[in-house]
Amino acid sequence: MSRAWWRRNRVALPVMVVALAGLAWPASEAARDVWWPRGEHVAVTAGGDGRAVVGGVSLRLADFGHAGDVPAEPPPDGYTVWRAELASDGGGDESLNCTAQLQDGDGNRYAAGSRYLPSYDDESIGVYCGGPDAGGVVYFLLPDDAEPDVVRVSALELLPEYWTLPVP
Repeated sequence: MSRAWWRRNRVALPVMVVALAGLAWPASEAARDVWWPRGEHVAVTAGGDGRAVVGGVSLRLADFGHAGDVPAEPPPDGYTVWRAELASDGGGDESLNCTAQLQDGDGNRYAAGSRYLPSYDDESIGVYCGGPDAGGVVYFLLPDDAEPDVVRVSALELLPEYWTLPVP
């Protein structure tokens, strides 16, 4: 493209960009309305007592560390299994099914459970937030060089807030 083309279109190009943005804004309304309430946007960190409260439900990290007693089928080479036990004071009338992730120091997140995790005979696997069965145990598979930082717990009913529990 020559200098003459750029000179002729120096006003039209910015006007076209603004016009396209103006047309896209109303079309994206549905996506914008769903983005905030269905995402983890407001981290609630644990206080001095180790508890974080979201929607009236209090969670704390009761125990965290390497998973002991690895079953006969060990994890893949180069990976470590971590175990997190979450405890709750209850809160709320009903049990909420929660999901947990382990975030490392670099911000990478690892979901609880993995098809490569060995089978553990722990009856309380899974996490429930609130209600009489609150708390539970979750296992994470991380690369050996990843350093755990926080356990993130969320419940769909309580989004956009979620629990952030620092690991010891």
